[in-house]
Amino acid sequence: MENTTNLTNKEIVIQSIVTAMSVILDTVQLQALDNILREKLHGLQIEEECTQLSTWADDNDYILKVFQANKKLEGCKDNTLYQYKNTAKQLFEFTGKNYRDISKDDVKYFMAVRSQQVKRNTLVNIKHNLSAFFGFLHDEGFITKNPAKGLKGIKNIETENVHLTLDEEVAVRDVDKNIVEEAIVDFLFSTGVRVGELIAMDISNVDFATGTVTFRGEKSDKIRTVVLDARAKLHLITYLNTRKDNNPALFVTTKLYGGFPRRLRRDAVETITKGVGARAGINKSLTVHVFRRTFATRMTDKGCPLETLQELLGHASPTTTKIYIARSQKRVHRAVSQYMDVA
Repeated sequence: MENTTNLTNKEIVIQSIVTAMSVILDTVQLQALDNILREKLHGLQIEEECTQLSTWADDNDYILKVFQANKKLEGCKDNTLYQYKNTAKQLFEFTGKNYRDISKDDVKYFMAVRSQQVKRNTLVNIKHNLSAFFGFLHDEGFITKNPAKGLKGIKNIETENVHLTLDEEVAVRDVDKNIVEEAIVDFLFSTGVRVGELIAMDISNVDFATGTVTFRGEKSDKIRTVVLDARAKLHLITYLNTRKDNNPALFVTTKLYGGFPRRLRRDAVETITKGVGARAGINKSLTVHVFRRTFATRMTDKGCPLETLQELLGHASPTTTKIYIARSQKRVHRAVSQYMDVA
């Protein structure tokens, strides 16, 4: 059938194979496949009889799979891929149109309606996701005009930095906890890792001799090392010594499935931290992200350089790291006093 895109038949074949394999290959393997296909097909021409593959591109679900496969090639994580997909599907359902037929007016109207339904910062993410999606389609030749190009910028509004005060941190540390809770809470206070990074860690990631944990970051996919303080190291060892299983995961469920524990899941960790916060009398939802912001704030209060903190948190930009640091008049006063006489 007729090729209705601006892509060559060869590119359509490559995109189709990569998309089909993206559900079973990891990022490195997918990149290797893409490279091999392009190397082996270089200089060859795909004849018209193979262009039936291009008819799949008329389907919104398929084009989303193509987009996700390409973003996975770039190293995007599952949660990010889900956000891209969810935003595009919302637009498709809202307009009832094929991706080729969506206009700039459609996107503007969709954004206007969503602005009445979601917070400003969520709207910023929606715009970013649509810009990435349609930008890809335009750059790869699936569409001739980018309906998301030229949309007016939406600025993030400053939100409250939810972190623990010193008194709240003491309350969380001192409240009665079981061995698993103790290990997780102190690990989060000491490292400031993301919940996705925590649940992906294996025991082998921990070097108990040096008190360090080396792992692959959730968002950047880069190798990162964090440090365990004495309390975190002690409670982690105590917890691991109670384990009788052979599961490689650093943290596992207390419940057994077929006689064996499973790797702790994201929602289970959040349930544990929120439960500890409630028992400690904390008047805020004690998510893992609150530990992360608390870690950033404490390290800054102790004089940790921004570049070091950025590396510990795994941020690509120091601007992001600054957002995690709660404002402190005491810190400002201390800094200013180095350069002038302060009463």
